[in-house]
Amino acid sequence: MDQITVGSAGAINGAEARALGSSSQATASTSALVASGSSTIAGAPFQNAASSNYVSSRITASASNGQTAEASGSSHVFADGGNGGAQIDSTATAIGAGGGTGHAQVGMHFSATSTARADLVFGSVTAIACCTPLAQAQIEVIGRAGGPYSRELQGAPSSDTPGQIQSRVDIVVVSSALPIVDPGQMLSLLTPRVSPKY
Repeated sequence: MDQITVGSAGAINGAEARALGSSSQATASTSALVASGSSTIAGAPFQNAASSNYVSSRITASASNGQTAEASGSSHVFADGGNGGAQIDSTATAIGAGGGTGHAQVGMHFSATSTARADLVFGSVTAIACCTPLAQAQIEVIGRAGGPYSRELQGAPSSDTPGQIQSRVDIVVVSSALPIVDPGQMLSLLTPRVSPKY
C-alpha cells in the first residue's frame, strides 16, 4: 500500500498479483506524480492549468501463464482545496482459473487537482481476464463530491475481444464554488447559428 499527499490532494494505492504454475509470472506496481504551487502543471493532461495541488497515480498488476492467475488493485484519490472536495474510491479484480494458461490484468490511472474554484478527480479503471474456463473481471468505482455545485460522470465502454472478459469504467467527479455548465449547453452557445437566406 502506497500513500502520497501534496497539500489538499492525495492518493492511497495498492496492487497485488499472483500466479500458480511452473512458468507463471506476476508483477504489481504503483507510481505517482505530485506538484504543488500556483504555477502550471508539467505532465498534467490539461495544458496551462494553474493549480494549487496536483496528484496523478498509476497502478498496474498482471499475472500470466498460470493455472490460476489473479491481479487486483485499489485506489483512493482525493482533492479538497476548499470547494467541497471530490474523491474516487475504486477496486478491481481479475481472475483466470480452471486449467489452461490464465492471464489477469488490472490497470488504474487517476488524477486529482484543486484550483481556486474547483476540486476535480478523474480517471479510468480496467480489469481483464482470459484464456481459462473460469475468467472473471470485476470493478467497483464510487465517486463523491461535497461542494455547493458538484457533478459526477461515468462511462463503461464495452469490449468485444473474443475469449476475453473485460470491465472498464471512466469517471470524473468535480466540486465547484461556481455553477457547473452542462457541456451540451456550452457547445450550443459556442456553435455559430446560420440564418437561411430567402
